[in-house]
Amino acid sequence: MIIRSWQRLIIFIFSLLIIFIIFMHNFVSLQELMYYIKYEAVKKSELKLSLRLVNPSVKLLACDPSNSLILKADVRDGEGFPVNKALVAFSVEASGLKDTDIGSIMPLKARTDKNGECIVKYIPPSYSNNLFEEGNPRVILKAEIRNGDSASSLSISLTRNPVVLVHGYRAGGYVFENLNEYLSSQGFNCSLFNYDSSNGVVDSSSRLDSFLKETKALCLSKGIQVEKFDLIGHSMGGLVARYYTCSSDYILEHDVNKIIFISTPHRGSPWAPIGAKYYSDQGIKDLIPDNALLTKVFPSMLNNGLNNTIQTGSIVGQYDEVVSPESASLEEWNINTEVFFVGETSLNFDNLLKGNFAEGTNHINILSNKKVFEKLQTMLNQQLPYPIQKK
Repeated sequence: MIIRSWQRLIIFIFSLLIIFIIFMHNFVSLQELMYYIKYEAVKKSELKLSLRLVNPSVKLLACDPSNSLILKADVRDGEGFPVNKALVAFSVEASGLKDTDIGSIMPLKARTDKNGECIVKYIPPSYSNNLFEEGNPRVILKAEIRNGDSASSLSISLTRNPVVLVHGYRAGGYVFENLNEYLSSQGFNCSLFNYDSSNGVVDSSSRLDSFLKETKALCLSKGIQVEKFDLIGHSMGGLVARYYTCSSDYILEHDVNKIIFISTPHRGSPWAPIGAKYYSDQGIKDLIPDNALLTKVFPSMLNNGLNNTIQTGSIVGQYDEVVSPESASLEEWNINTEVFFVGETSLNFDNLLKGNFAEGTNHINILSNKKVFEKLQTMLNQQLPYPIQKK
């Protein structure tokens, strides 16, 4: 078959058209194509680049991949006018840290818009103990114009997620005095959530929601950007944290990284029915075995009442007078509950008559045990298991 010259011309024109369509696919309009051509013709050595934080007040960034730091690169020509379609490359560096411990920037390359700007985000790593062996590490975020001489950088310090301590029934933040002091000495930033436990678990979880929002705003006012918290809940405080993280409020906020339960009565306390004869508030009712909260409400919530997107840990005292190891167990979600020897049982009926329910010596002393402190520190520093997904 002989192809005539006019046929070759048609094939050539058609091929050019296909190439043009493919090329134009990367541009919204012909105007953008012109901007691109104009940029390629610019003398790259005359371009100026600056890299800034969108929120310049941020000085510390909590280590959590969901806690993205927004960056803005700005490119100008020699006369100070914005440069459209400039190609900017980004990178992260940190001395003394592994590449897996420094986070990443997304995307690694971006072109500026008509204002000479492009937006990227720095994704911090999940924190681990080795990150903070010598204090808060600093990462250097860099930007450079491809095939140009201009570059810019900034640094940001990384920190741990804040820890929120949630007390139990008829207690207060004072029960965490020793634990708070210990964790603070190890570099953790702890906050005490004080609430009226007599209002019950549901009401208190709503107040926890508000407290976390307020704490996040307070952190930001101090230059600390936080997205998620680590919760440590003692006794009824664990139920409050558990309910909150399975509620619709939490689904909207998604602001918890870990929950660590300490002597939490997931199946109630055998002393609660006796205590209910002396107290009539909702808090004591929520601790009675087989009450509606434990048998109906929690099972109807997300993942049968234990969020499977949150790292979870659990500990209990061997001779806890208020909460047995069986009640503290999370075995149905495949979460191990570690049992600590704290002391022999001491709560009795006389204690109840004096109004000391939920203040059994061992039930409270677990919050002053050094081995427990060390275990909590390890749990905060390491990855914890996630509850299995229930059908």
